[in-house]
Amino acid sequence: MTTDSTQETCILIRPRSPAAARENVRAVLRQGHPHAADMAVADAVLVTSELVTNALRHGGGLRGFHCRVRYDHVEITVEDGSDAVPVVRARTGLLVSGGHGWPTVCRLADDVTVTRLPGGGKRIVALVPLTA
Repeated sequence: MTTDSTQETCILIRPRSPAAARENVRAVLRQGHPHAADMAVADAVLVTSELVTNALRHGGGLRGFHCRVRYDHVEITVEDGSDAVPVVRARTGLLVSGGHGWPTVCRLADDVTVTRLPGGGKRIVALVPLTA
């Protein structure tokens, strides 16, 4: 992790689990934005958990993970091995499990981009606000 005069803090790792990714985001936020509101940190951690879980469960495995604090946002980048772009699944009932992750990511992030990678797979970048 590094910090410079532009108040950027980042980490580039390949966590082995969603729990490890969540802990890394917490560590980056403690160093790069120690005064972030508890709810903002919780949102960033939830977005991280959803993206990493989806990469492991549906995306052909986690190929890359990058977390960067930029002033009042945290940028969370996840790369996986699938070319399939996430979609919102149709809800068929109130008690149906699954399908909540991608809508949650899109709701909590100010911006989400999905880019197909030249060698296969995709990169998802979510920009999560750290201020109210």
